[in-house]
Amino acid sequence: MRRRYRHSLIVVPVLYLVAAILLGLLVPELDQRRDAAAPAAVGIGTARDILTATATGMIAFTGFVLASVLVVVQFAAAQYSPRLVLWFRRDALTKHAIGTFLAAFIYSLVALREIEGEAAAFAPDITVLVALALLVGSSVLYLALLQRVTDRLRPRTLYRAVVREGVRAARDTYPALLGEHPPADAAWATADPQRVVLPGRPGVVTSFDRRALVDAATRAGVVIELVPGVGEFVGPHRELLRVHGGRLDETQLARLVEIEDERTIEQDPAFAMRIVVDTAIRALSPAINDPTTAVQALDVLEVLVRELSGRDLEASLARDAAGELRLVWPTPSWDDVLDLAFEEIRDYGAGSVQICRRLRALLEDLLASTPPERHPAIEARLGRLDTAVQSAFPEGSPELATAMVADPTGLGRAR
Repeated sequence: MRRRYRHSLIVVPVLYLVAAILLGLLVPELDQRRDAAAPAAVGIGTARDILTATATGMIAFTGFVLASVLVVVQFAAAQYSPRLVLWFRRDALTKHAIGTFLAAFIYSLVALREIEGEAAAFAPDITVLVALALLVGSSVLYLALLQRVTDRLRPRTLYRAVVREGVRAARDTYPALLGEHPPADAAWATADPQRVVLPGRPGVVTSFDRRALVDAATRAGVVIELVPGVGEFVGPHRELLRVHGGRLDETQLARLVEIEDERTIEQDPAFAMRIVVDTAIRALSPAINDPTTAVQALDVLEVLVRELSGRDLEASLARDAAGELRLVWPTPSWDDVLDLAFEEIRDYGAGSVQICRRLRALLEDLLASTPPERHPAIEARLGRLDTAVQSAFPEGSPELATAMVADPTGLGRAR
């Protein structure tokens, strides 16, 4: 429910609408109960004018802002990656801004209805003050939304926000540090496990309720295996779970695995890498030809890859309080992580001196800062980079010599 709340663009604005209706009903009541002898700051006619202007202006203003945001989202999807559309929709500031805009409109309409028919001596001071406060709040949120949207159009800011979520997901998905726990054997697997198939519509595995699955397995004394990894597509009636050592209610078990139309980052740090890589290879396309944006993508990919290098990617398991294995699920290996992060960028950017130099510096930095068991895979990627550069530039050319140098800025400070 928490995840669906975060992905919904409806819940927060609806809460604002409910609050606006309640304010529109209760605030005029407060004005009616005030001391009749209190001096009136706002007359009934002025209050009607302010509330009418607020209602008519805010609905037009809301439509203008939403249209502008949709244009920006469309631009970001075309310029960077269509996988960013859901990410924009989840933004909390966007939801609160839309809710405040609509709240000012609804509050003004309801308050107008409540003060209609009041005597000329009626002083709706508090009613008008709340309307003005909503207008001020809407103005501030509009400026904040404008700043947020323009910032998200900058590659560096966009990358930083995506990778920040990816690092958080990596720490949650792989809590064990490299070498912290011995690897689990495969003695838990049985020859004929109970197979749970996807009961509903097809989609992507976006997450699973780890605690609930462990609790269910503990009560039954079994081991539950998640067959597709998070981020993988599951077709109708395809295998979703296996229960080793017993049987469980298939319907209840399948509900603990979330199936959606598109991947999310919460339990899938690889999806954060996928978003960044997509924007990088789009920037490297001949139609755009923006290697500097791809270099900035490599900057943040280094952060996420280094975070994953220190974590036990094979410890994709959960135990109960007694230390018994209860849940296992597939995860990418270290080679998979490096392939996802660098292979496509190396392939599409082999002809760019800037990309070759930055990627070499990145791989050399990883060699210097990661555990020794991670080095063979990194050295293999350095060898692939050498091969790609030698294929892209003729032997003996000055471009070849330049491209073979490591440079943390791409072009600007050779090591």
